[in-house]
Amino acid sequence: MKKTKVLYVEDEPFLGKIVKESLESREFEVNMVEDGLLAMPAFEQYQPDICILDVMLPNRDGFTLGKEIRKRSPEMPIIYLTAKNQTKDVLQGFQSGGNDYLKKPFSMEELIIRIQNLLQLVRLKQKKKTANSFVSLGQYRFYPKKL
Repeated sequence: MKKTKVLYVEDEPFLGKIVKESLESREFEVNMVEDGLLAMPAFEQYQPDICILDVMLPNRDGFTLGKEIRKRSPEMPIIYLTAKNQTKDVLQGFQSGGNDYLKKPFSMEELIIRIQNLLQLVRLKQKKKTANSFVSLGQYRFYPKKL
């Protein structure tokens, strides 16, 4: 079975290592980047299934990254994982393209469940799109994937 590819952008090496290793022990493939400036090239090259972004990063903040990722890949699930815990920060996270917002400190199990839930939503959305696709035959529409 194909591993889920995670782009994890975190500038705290100790926390980053713990999260990366925990995810990898649960069959995720993780590409960790420690600088906001390196995140978009990593995103383009790695082509992740989901992005986990810290907000306070060197050279480019996570909210800016979220907006850029959302422009390039509108369906990409994005989780902000940050110490910024004010209501205005959470709102900004969702306005910046985030699908979820998890405040530090956090439970690893909660992060994993949130990742799985977002990926399940993406799969259901993709399945629905393909089920609604059709082939035109003259004036008729044929839905090959519809049950």
